[in-house]
Amino acid sequence: MRLLGRQTPLGPLLRPLLALLLVGALIIEVLIWQVGISTRSQAAQQLLSRGAEVRSALETRLRDGIYLTRGLVSFLQSQNGLRDPERVEAWLASMRNEVDYLINIGIAPDNRIALIYPREGNEAALGLAYSEMPTQWPIVQQIVLSGEPALAGPLPLVQGGSGLIYRSPVYLDGRYWGLVSTVMDASALLGMLQSDPRWQDLNLQLQRQSAPQSNEFVRIWGDDLNPDAAHQTMLLRLPGTLWRLSVQQRSAGSPLRYYHLALYGLLLLVLVAVGWTLLVRRREQAEREALRSETERMKNEFVSTINHELRTPLTSILGTLSLLHGGAVGSLSPEAGRLVSLAKHNGEHLLKLISDLLDIDKLQAGSMPMDLQAVALDQVLPNAMQGQGVMLMQAELKLECDNAFPGACVRADPTRLRQVLDNLLSNAIKFSPPGGTVSLRVSPDQQGRRWRIAVEDQGAGIAPAFQTKVFERFTQADGSSQRKAGGTGLGLAISRALVERMGGEIGFTSAASGSCFYILLPAA
Repeated sequence: MRLLGRQTPLGPLLRPLLALLLVGALIIEVLIWQVGISTRSQAAQQLLSRGAEVRSALETRLRDGIYLTRGLVSFLQSQNGLRDPERVEAWLASMRNEVDYLINIGIAPDNRIALIYPREGNEAALGLAYSEMPTQWPIVQQIVLSGEPALAGPLPLVQGGSGLIYRSPVYLDGRYWGLVSTVMDASALLGMLQSDPRWQDLNLQLQRQSAPQSNEFVRIWGDDLNPDAAHQTMLLRLPGTLWRLSVQQRSAGSPLRYYHLALYGLLLLVLVAVGWTLLVRRREQAEREALRSETERMKNEFVSTINHELRTPLTSILGTLSLLHGGAVGSLSPEAGRLVSLAKHNGEHLLKLISDLLDIDKLQAGSMPMDLQAVALDQVLPNAMQGQGVMLMQAELKLECDNAFPGACVRADPTRLRQVLDNLLSNAIKFSPPGGTVSLRVSPDQQGRRWRIAVEDQGAGIAPAFQTKVFERFTQADGSSQRKAGGTGLGLAISRALVERMGGEIGFTSAASGSCFYILLPAA
């Protein structure tokens, strides 16, 4: 894969994206599952509430016709039967307007229809006996035997359409007198479920119990239910029968589907953003690695140049100057001797700077070998002091050594320990005023497991703002070109690295009266 002209491998990028995709998909599915449970529970409660509203409205409509029939039964009982048909018809005429879905009401003393209202269009039913109608007689017999009213239907009507028939027995003085039958328009009565604006979003279905005590129901009104959608059912207990109302939300698209799509769309945007971020970071990392490699190559070339083009000829020059200074070509005049000594001293200083650069490079690369062994301090300290003789004389300083433990030994590399001591002593000499004293002290630490070697000067101390940078590379308290003390700013950085490689510790304390640099090395 190529990004801004740089080759980027797909594998390292796809793995975190794939992990993020899996985790994101898992979170989305769990979230949708939880939301789905809550949504379905709320929808079920809402559907149940609305179903109860539908059932209440339907029961109210049915009760109007049932109460009219019961009122007629009470009226007949008060009139001691059908003695005054005209008065009964007048009563029915006054009550008919209360029930808009009424088709007719029949009164059948001794189970034979003697009055039907309205008579118009129903004349053929007058005089019919229920015992002569095979489809209705069993129901009438059951009502007579039980003494309880019953609702039947919907049933097809001779005049067309379908009707609900409510039959109620009439008893006079405790004896069966006859039957009152109310025929209600099923389409008008049940059609309100479909026409009412409140329930246009609902799929409603009515079922009737197929037989008493049966668990089977047959549909009497409504459309098929969607088997894949949730629905709620509730029972309507009516005279002589049991109905079941099923309520279902018409399909309008599940909001969870849109949430699903929206969340996955958001996940896709996150993946794109993360993928782009990873690509950019990979590109920046590749650029940094390329820059680091280029810097490393240039540094190696620089070190090689220093080693071969500067150090080697400088060593030869110093060798020649040493021969001249030693009188290999005869005695030199005082002025010539002074110039040779000055050139030799400056050459040695330059050689030390080159050696510092090479040492810090090896320490950073971890390639500097260490020969750790027992080193007697009463041998290495005098040698280090002797090596600073010329600098002490030029700076007009005294060097004191306080070693009350002549048998003290440390575990260290003798060459590198001498290098550390040279750096600390030369620093103390550079920053001490003329006529002052540089002290070298040896003492054990509190646990007696390490030896403390301290170099103290009588300089002006280290500024507080610079104390955190003392052991950093190429740093000096005075970094200007007019500074009094020379050097590259590598001595203390090299010393810390060498001490730590030998398993020790380096630190310092500073005050206005001077500074003290110390090293702690394991006792041998």
